[in-house]
Amino acid sequence: MLVLGLESSCDDCSAAVVRDEGQGPALLAMTRKSQDDLHGPYGGVVPELAAREHLLQLRGVIAGALAQAGVTLAGIDRIAVTQGPGLVGSLLSTFSASKAMAWREGIPWVGVHHLLGHLNAARFSAPDLPFPALALLVSGGHTHLYLAQDWTHLELLQKTRDDAAGEAFDKTARMLNLGYPGGPIVDTCARSASRAGAPFTPPKFRDGKASWSFSGLKTAVKMRIQAEPGLESAGAQDPRVQALCRSLQETVAAWLMKPVAAFRDETGARSLVVSGGVACNSELRAQARLTADRLGLTLAIPEPRFCTDNGAMIASAGALLEPPRDPWSLNADANLPLVFS
Repeated sequence: MLVLGLESSCDDCSAAVVRDEGQGPALLAMTRKSQDDLHGPYGGVVPELAAREHLLQLRGVIAGALAQAGVTLAGIDRIAVTQGPGLVGSLLSTFSASKAMAWREGIPWVGVHHLLGHLNAARFSAPDLPFPALALLVSGGHTHLYLAQDWTHLELLQKTRDDAAGEAFDKTARMLNLGYPGGPIVDTCARSASRAGAPFTPPKFRDGKASWSFSGLKTAVKMRIQAEPGLESAGAQDPRVQALCRSLQETVAAWLMKPVAAFRDETGARSLVVSGGVACNSELRAQARLTADRLGLTLAIPEPRFCTDNGAMIASAGALLEPPRDPWSLNADANLPLVFS
């Protein structure tokens, strides 16, 4: 089966051609257009600008992936596209285009939940992953821990109550005037640090429910920056900036890994998947390896190119899903829930 996967839920426009014959997906081609330069001056994604840029990029991205794979649209067996969640204007660009292509060519078509795509990014390196698995899906918009019984079903175990972990990195970089996107910059600064700064204290919840929160962590970073005169303009080479970044990502990584042991015992999980844009973070990858080794879990972390939003993960998930009976009635959904029959 040849699957064309399309992803444009936020500010990355990506297309990929994947061959899946039952033993796991094989990437034949992938193209991706970033909008970092467009949104950089604003310190974050501007939804209207993102949607308009996708319309300009979409045709070239799809044509590039098909050309790299050496196939035509008529040779594609299935089209998979992100249905949601995400920015609705961004989602609609590839969603509408994929529906039109599928209708014109008579190709089976399937909408994919964005988080299911992030889970299936791990299929490229671990197609035989033992289930059940704990799946930590963490990005600039999501911080969720799921139980996956297989590659197509996710059961929520824990999530953030407010902001996502990736947003803490982005806002820290913004407060320090380091640039955009913030995650890679914070990681680079942290790896350059000779030592970590004072640790941050994770919040405690009175109701005792399993969850995360990163709003207070951002406030703590802001207060620490304000307490150090000139720190906000010191730059990435300043040891104080590097120490703060290292302390921040050590705190975030340790906190993300904290519930894994208890949920392994509760669910009988055999594996741990860490995916999403924040899975590119070097400290989180290191902490995940240590945690998996300590708990006897098989670890699956996608390559960085499969962690950020990409068409390959959507194609990988779409290859396993049944096309809907009435695909033309479906629409993009900015708040698409995870619903399994």
